[in-house]
Amino acid sequence: MIAEVVGQHTGRFNSFLTQFADGFQATDLEMYRWLLYPVLTSSVEALEHGVRQADIRRCLREHHPQREGLNPGNVTQALLSVGNLQVKKDIKSIVLDYDQTNLRLNVVDRSFLIWVENQDRRELLELVGLPEI
Repeated sequence: MIAEVVGQHTGRFNSFLTQFADGFQATDLEMYRWLLYPVLTSSVEALEHGVRQADIRRCLREHHPQREGLNPGNVTQALLSVGNLQVKKDIKSIVLDYDQTNLRLNVVDRSFLIWVENQDRRELLELVGLPEI
């Protein structure tokens, strides 16, 4: 059953990842691409609970090319627009959503959790143009 779910959703989730990574437009910070880094490097258990904004900022400070110079406001603004980006890109159904009350990036399409658990994360990072773990 898992293999069937994975097979059925590979095209859709690969498309989601590449479209999300492209963001609204090309920018120097590539915030949407980099928001995928903590998603693609977190455990499925962590994704089930949502990735805390503080953990996202910490992860980006460690791995984003701007590192410590990355403005926390840029991260927050990108998180607040996660849903709008997916709507603009006509991504059906929404995969990620930011909970502003609890400051967590949540996976709202649960089939993504099953799918990502059965993927080579290094290949997914490469697909969206991010460095390996």
